[in-house]
Amino acid sequence: MFKRELSQVYNLKSKSARAFFVEVNKRFPTLPFSIRACQEKVAAKVGVKECIDHDLLNPFPVLQDKPGEFVAQFKATVCIMPQKTVVIAGGAETDMSHIKSDKAVTDEDLKTLLDQPLWTKKGGKKKAS
Repeated sequence: MFKRELSQVYNLKSKSARAFFVEVNKRFPTLPFSIRACQEKVAAKVGVKECIDHDLLNPFPVLQDKPGEFVAQFKATVCIMPQKTVVIAGGAETDMSHIKSDKAVTDEDLKTLLDQPLWTKKGGKKKAS
């Protein structure tokens, strides 16, 4: 997984790296992507190497744990506005009944805060008469 570093500018040397970088800028200007999503896999592998060397792409680390254990991450794109919070992508409800952990929150104030609903729906607006 890689993400475009928007603050860096560099003229790539190889033709395949330039073609790969053009595709990244068109299809994934600010969003993370994997090499599998690219049309030309060989050119993408060459282009990724050169782009990383010149800080045009940021690689995401691969998360690993002990063999036989499972690691899960839940991510969402959220828009926080003054009146409400909106989940734009990846905000599906997660069934936590199947998930067990040996860690727990012990602070009572923090437990109270975590128990509050994150997504609240407002009632309809009243019409002015």
